[in-house]
Amino acid sequence: MRYYLRNPKTKVINPPSLLPPSLQNDTELYARVSKMCMLREGMREKLKAQSKTEDLSRIGTLIAATEAYLGELHWYISFYESKREIFRDMRGVDFIWKSAIVSRLYDAVNLTRPRFGLRSGNAGDSDGGNSGGNGGGGAASSSAIGGSAASRILSGRSFKQRRTQSTSIYMEFGFTLLALAVAKSMNAYSKVSSLDTEIECETINAMTPGMQMVLEEEGEQGVEALKRASIELREAAGVFQFIMDHVLPQISTIRLGVPDLTPDIQYMLQMLSLADSDRLSVRVWLRTDKNQRKTPNIPANLLLGIQERYLNASSLVRTLQNGEFRSVSSDIQNYMRDGQQLILAQAMIYLAQVHSDSQKYGNAVGFMRDARELLAGLKKRNQSVHARTAEMLLRGPIEPLYSLYRRNNDTIGFEAVPSSEDLRARLPSGRALISKAVQYLPASTPPSAGITADFKQKEEVY
Repeated sequence: MRYYLRNPKTKVINPPSLLPPSLQNDTELYARVSKMCMLREGMREKLKAQSKTEDLSRIGTLIAATEAYLGELHWYISFYESKREIFRDMRGVDFIWKSAIVSRLYDAVNLTRPRFGLRSGNAGDSDGGNSGGNGGGGAASSSAIGGSAASRILSGRSFKQRRTQSTSIYMEFGFTLLALAVAKSMNAYSKVSSLDTEIECETINAMTPGMQMVLEEEGEQGVEALKRASIELREAAGVFQFIMDHVLPQISTIRLGVPDLTPDIQYMLQMLSLADSDRLSVRVWLRTDKNQRKTPNIPANLLLGIQERYLNASSLVRTLQNGEFRSVSSDIQNYMRDGQQLILAQAMIYLAQVHSDSQKYGNAVGFMRDARELLAGLKKRNQSVHARTAEMLLRGPIEPLYSLYRRNNDTIGFEAVPSSEDLRARLPSGRALISKAVQYLPASTPPSAGITADFKQKEEVY
């Protein structure tokens, strides 16, 4: 399970650009804004460093830096909301961020007037920033800012991140929260990276006669890692929910150059986080329930529920216009498509056992046949993060089980093997796990005040 998003990245912001002229002589206020900018710079540097490596061992420091900046950003937004009229005297500051999900925008989107943004930049990767001054940088243009460079992604390919910019403090808030959610998700994967394909394959190995189970000590360590990772993914889902509830209403009138902060994309990311959390929770159940070999219908239904979440997330991307859909990173699209097929194949393997136990040998052969075909297709996609898991399953228990079911049908059942279309129509409804997003609460603001309260005003121009 390798991660499919990148860290969003940002540019430098200096303290004078965040205060109107009438407040810049307040030394105490200026010192706190300077502290906030220092924390932001620490987060920015860690985002930049993490984007260039596949090593997730230091992702915890990125989370800590992002949360530290968010604590001050919550305060700043509360202060801004209490003194809106004063802040309207300043010309504004441009917050510049680079997308976590968009690789590039095609001409169909019309780069001179982006669908999502009145003000946006081209793909680029320079470290230029907003130097600010008394009143900031004025109105931004839609021209390109800075040069370009490649950033590394987990699959090892180069990736040019699309840039957007806005004067809205709520866009800054939204992208910072997005950076936190992405980092939390990456941290979850770092906890189970050593288990990787073993986590997937044990779901099938556990039901195969003669297969050796994991050692008890290794099993306990693996369960704890899975539990922690599952919780962290639910925390990331809670951050996505907070963005939808409290940030997106504030920027609904602002058109950005990337779709990161749109309801469909945020809901899609939340669905993927919860689906992956469920995926790990099933592994916990398989390692802790001693009767799971006797009840293959339970993991089958759980896995079907998970693959339905992947399908729902994928359908949200398809609701975007053609240009925006093509601009969404292929890693995300492939992760949803291949993940859904891998989990459906695993569910079918369990369904084959269910039907074999019920002496419905033709159905057992059919489900196993379809599972083999799905896995064989995944194995051929070398760039897929699920290709190795598919290969290991095909190399391991799948063929012995398939041979067993065919032999039973040829010698005992003598049943016709249904077509793939008939079997898909007979798939039972998935059983959803009780996997809810963990509520995100700002660290430094009481739940009844400031940014955690329901916003009553819409942001048009900061």
